[in-house]
Amino acid sequence: MKITVIKRAAFAALFSGFCLTALFGQVRNMDNVSTFNLRDIDLRYDYVDLEGDWDFYWESFPIEHGDFSSLKADSIRVPAPWNRDDKYPVFGYGTYRCRVLRPPGNVQLGLRLEYSISHYKIFINGSLLRQFGTPGTERVNKTRDMGPEILILPDDPELDIVIQMSNYYDFNGGLIDAPQIGSFENLTLAKRRNELTEAFLFGVFFIIGAMYILFHLGRPTESRASLFFGLFAMVLAFRTLLYGEHLIILLLPNLPFELTATLGHITFYAAVPLFLRFMTLEYPFKTSRFIEPPVYIISGAYIVLAAVTRHHIYINFLTFYQIIALAVGLLSFAVLIKRALLKDLSARLLLLGYLLLLLAMINDILYSQGVIESFYMVPLGLGVFIMGQAILLSRKIGKSLMESRLLSKELSTTNKSFRRFVPEEFLTFLNKSSVTEIELGDHEQLEMTVMFLDIRDFTSLSEKLTPRENFLFLNSYYSRVCPVIRDYGGFIDKYLGDGIMALFPGPDSAENAVQASIKMKLILKLYNIQRARMDYEPIRVGIGIHTGTLMMGTIGEHRRMDSTVISDAVNLCSRIESLTKEYGLDVALSEESYNRIDSKDRRLVRYIGQAQVKGKEKPVRIYELFDGDTPSVTNQKLRTRELFEKAVRFRDEGRYDEAQSCFQEVQKQFPEDRTTVIYLSRFRKSEA
Repeated sequence: MKITVIKRAAFAALFSGFCLTALFGQVRNMDNVSTFNLRDIDLRYDYVDLEGDWDFYWESFPIEHGDFSSLKADSIRVPAPWNRDDKYPVFGYGTYRCRVLRPPGNVQLGLRLEYSISHYKIFINGSLLRQFGTPGTERVNKTRDMGPEILILPDDPELDIVIQMSNYYDFNGGLIDAPQIGSFENLTLAKRRNELTEAFLFGVFFIIGAMYILFHLGRPTESRASLFFGLFAMVLAFRTLLYGEHLIILLLPNLPFELTATLGHITFYAAVPLFLRFMTLEYPFKTSRFIEPPVYIISGAYIVLAAVTRHHIYINFLTFYQIIALAVGLLSFAVLIKRALLKDLSARLLLLGYLLLLLAMINDILYSQGVIESFYMVPLGLGVFIMGQAILLSRKIGKSLMESRLLSKELSTTNKSFRRFVPEEFLTFLNKSSVTEIELGDHEQLEMTVMFLDIRDFTSLSEKLTPRENFLFLNSYYSRVCPVIRDYGGFIDKYLGDGIMALFPGPDSAENAVQASIKMKLILKLYNIQRARMDYEPIRVGIGIHTGTLMMGTIGEHRRMDSTVISDAVNLCSRIESLTKEYGLDVALSEESYNRIDSKDRRLVRYIGQAQVKGKEKPVRIYELFDGDTPSVTNQKLRTRELFEKAVRFRDEGRYDEAQSCFQEVQKQFPEDRTTVIYLSRFRKSEA
């Protein structure tokens, strides 16, 4: 009876132990080795972190001697640095050991080891499976870096895992991350997923950084904050290659360890001041001028320290900078809260992503210090944060595009308005596409035909009109004659009150100017008919045309300048126009323009004679264009042209008696000829 009770009690104890073993998965076996019992776990679809108590042999590599029995093992928690409770120093070496009872079946198992700065060797059932570096009793420089890797485990039902490690580089030693056991295929797929995720984050950070920088380059004076956020995102993009799955090792497998470690730290030291500068520009606050300089100086010093010293030296100063980074993060968080309370939409969106990022930063700092058991979350937090910034950037770009469209429309309207004051042809000849490109002193030397047009007796006309009627009259008159100038390839250089100065470019400039003057005479006749119906006095104009070389450009000073044409040709044309009053002409041509007319034979032109003009030592030869006169006047001028020009030549040669006689004969045949009357009146005055 008692024996039966004892048997039942023993069976119950064993059954309870088995249940506890199945529940917790870790027991002490007969050899008193920490054991992970995975026999009831289907590792085809799952993986297990070897988290728990491992055997630990400080400053000993017992497997090298082939026997653990002579040494007493301590129990150490994995994952955690061996120096977490100050039981062991940071720098040193030791051996981890555990036993794994694998589940039955023919699934190929794998062991994932996370990235480690420490040197290590891994033995499975006494056989060396992988070695990285040279773990030993003193520091040996690492020649290259090694990212997370997955090892194929043997098919033995029990796995005796021994890991030798030495740390002389980091401020945490030992298994900071727990190894994982699972299907080799699933572990490999998970690693590839992680690599794709980090590659995706790199692309997101890089593209968004580039977009922010390009946005700044498009509007440099208005988006300085965008530049620093773009640089911040670029730094983070590069940082994603240096952590997690360490994609930089896949891209550059022979990259030295010291270089990758230095670059990783520099990205941290650069990201903090860049983000702080972005915050102070985007959301200014009063105390920023006291906070920014120390952060920039310290960050610069840390960058120099990382660049000129080795990892095992500058790693000792990391904690202080992590505190600074955390302080900058909390300060930025407070600024965002304040702006969010002011109903700043961009600050609210930024705050949401920043809250997640700040929590991720706190997690990573605590995790790197061994305070908590977790994983690096900053990449995910940054992904959410950067995506939030992408939304804000798209909003900024949309707003910028809308503003650009409005500005473009306004600029187009402004340019059209300016072109009413500055001729478009003026811009073309100066090789400018817009008024905004014109600078003081721009000039070009060209050959053109100049036309001056002036209203006769405008003073007497204007005295009979009110100021408003004067402006209405001039605008009515110009609206009729100015389009004719454009129709024949010319453009208005300037309005001279009751006159116009126009320019005709090109090889046919003289011909175009002549045709324009003929049409303007016809339009003026029709205009006078309308004025007569309204009891207004008819108007007469004088037109002077001359072809020559001129200088077109801008004069004035930087705050007020004007387009102008400077040359002797312009002055001479103005004098020729004034001669129309002296000789009773409607249109007067210089000899230079007359010689360039393509259709001399068809044009109704007569030689008026040589005239002395102000500013010229030699007299100029003047021709009258009488195309467009009334048919009767035209016929009379044609009939008397030969006799008239004979009289003019006698006058030019100084044979005044013969000239006077010829002019008198012209007057008998054509009494209405104003030019003949003027010449005869001059002869009479000279005789008197």
